[in-house]
Amino acid sequence: MPPQENESVLLKADTGSAEYAAGALRDVEKAQEQARLRAGLVPAWYGPTAAVAVIVPSAVQAWSDDEGGQATLVALVVSLLALAVILLLARAARRGAGVLIDRSWPARLWRSRVALPAVLLAGALAGGLCWASGASQGAAQLTAFVVGGLGVWVAFLARNAVIRRSLAESA
Repeated sequence: MPPQENESVLLKADTGSAEYAAGALRDVEKAQEQARLRAGLVPAWYGPTAAVAVIVPSAVQAWSDDEGGQATLVALVVSLLALAVILLLARAARRGAGVLIDRSWPARLWRSRVALPAVLLAGALAGGLCWASGASQGAAQLTAFVVGGLGVWVAFLARNAVIRRSLAESA
């Protein structure tokens, strides 16, 4: 008589391996989600540095309005350097996360669909109020950029807080 295999033992073994595979897949998906979230975190120094990179060119521009000629060239160079600093900081933040996620410009703008208009509106309102109260054009411009720079910093803090909360919930 040929040996007979117990079919119920085979069925249990297949079910166990399927459950194990499903659990492993869930673990992989959870790890991928946590890596994606960690990639979105920016270092704590990034917000203040980005704020300074937004504010300094405006301060130099306000100074150059009073000085004229050569100061305008300095304002242009400082503005270009500030843009380069912002781009380098963004790259450093992505590399520091250990996971590089390249997003298209429309995807980046969509992600900042609330923060970007709020920061721009706050800066414009502050500059407009400053100008309406009788301040010079340079002072109003500087006020707008200071409020915008601080708004960028706050936006980064808020974004990091949301990401950290999501990471804590998924842990």
